[in-house]
Amino acid sequence: MNNRAEIYSIQEFISLKKIRIPEYQRPYKWNSKNVVQLIDDIHSFRKKSHYRFGTIVIHENSLIEDDVHTTYHDIVDGQQRYTTLRLLIYALCQQTKDNSRYQGNTRNLLQDLKIKLDAIAIEYTNKTSIQTINENYQLIKRSIQNFDDETITNFVLKFQVVVFFITDETEAFQFFDSQNSRGKDLYPHDLLKAYHLREFDSSDRDAQTRIVDHWEKYTSSKLAALFSDYLFRIKGWSNSRSSRYFGKQHIDLFKGISIDKIESFPYVKAMQIAHHLVDNYNENVERKIDRQYMSFPFQIDQLMINGRRFFEYIDYYLGINERFKEKFLKPIGSLDSDCTSTELLVKYVYRNQYSYREGESYLKDLFECVTIYYIDKFGENELQEFIEKAFVWCYYLRFEYQRLGFDSVDNYVIKNNLFLIIKNAIQPKEVIKAPVLQLPGYQQIEDFSKEGSRRIDQRIVTFFKSNNYYAN
Repeated sequence: MNNRAEIYSIQEFISLKKIRIPEYQRPYKWNSKNVVQLIDDIHSFRKKSHYRFGTIVIHENSLIEDDVHTTYHDIVDGQQRYTTLRLLIYALCQQTKDNSRYQGNTRNLLQDLKIKLDAIAIEYTNKTSIQTINENYQLIKRSIQNFDDETITNFVLKFQVVVFFITDETEAFQFFDSQNSRGKDLYPHDLLKAYHLREFDSSDRDAQTRIVDHWEKYTSSKLAALFSDYLFRIKGWSNSRSSRYFGKQHIDLFKGISIDKIESFPYVKAMQIAHHLVDNYNENVERKIDRQYMSFPFQIDQLMINGRRFFEYIDYYLGINERFKEKFLKPIGSLDSDCTSTELLVKYVYRNQYSYREGESYLKDLFECVTIYYIDKFGENELQEFIEKAFVWCYYLRFEYQRLGFDSVDNYVIKNNLFLIIKNAIQPKEVIKAPVLQLPGYQQIEDFSKEGSRRIDQRIVTFFKSNNYYAN
């Protein structure tokens, strides 16, 4: 039989006979987060005409046993999903059995699926698999208590899996590799793109193509830098969390609420009002006359609105540091005497004598993050005063560490958190007047003032000394 792909409903997929999970498969390790996400998806998409549950790769393994030709369906990829699906069917059967809350058709549908699953004797012997199965089964039972007849029947009859049937075992593994690694993992922002496209409001579908086309104009490296160097760190540091390296495990920081699906909790009201008010303003016929446009009032550390607003959020923050540098960083070759005091400090950050060193790049990133966070909240109000404070706060580290690694930067932020001061401030002056959290000692300043010191640009040392930024 040739390789093929089929789209099956859950009912049709469960009806496949002689499914096996080969011994070479890794243990069942789906965690509670994976399971809860699946349950939430079933509930969220219960009214959809169809919903893709995922992909299963099956090796059609033909064997001759006792002179009889038998074909087994060996799951090469998707056993985590398949095992969870089995647990879900069993849990639903238990919940609906002899329960007058459910219609007879629903109970019969599930009992029929249970009979088919019982006929597929899959034995789990790995201790990790057994423990995880027991834990997830209890979690599923707790999580499906609000499922009604419609949710259950739509899940069984309308939810779908894409099943790839491959006859050659080598080809099956090659297909698995191409599906999962393709030479290089997806970036976290690629996963976020897929997630937020799925979360588009039904009313936003017409804008989806335009928004995706706009997203694709940005290079992957530019998007990766925005998330890893700025948004992830600012979100983390403003909540006193270590924020060293952005990975797939952190993408939930950029997921939030779907306006047309979330219940009307009190905390959602303000976001719903802003969301609809901005759209109503921009779609008003008067905008064709005054040609005004209102942007959504984004804040970096706000709760994310899924779908279209996520893409607008990214578009809003892309290039924010470039715009800052355009305003305060003089062209290369300009003399110090041509710069204002603020421009001078910005120049020391980006173009000091040792800016080629790795440690200097960490200080530049820190300075950019804390300045962006301030501007995001207070705009340019008292910005010149803040830049001086941010400069002193960042460059204390250059006096403290001979070799500056990013782990030291991260630890310093958590213990001496200027981000937290900004977050809790109501007025800019509260940030400006807050004491600098740590200062170099006077002797340190003197040591770095000596001729031959090559650790810090002498202009930075002079600034600290002449402005009394040192502790006695």
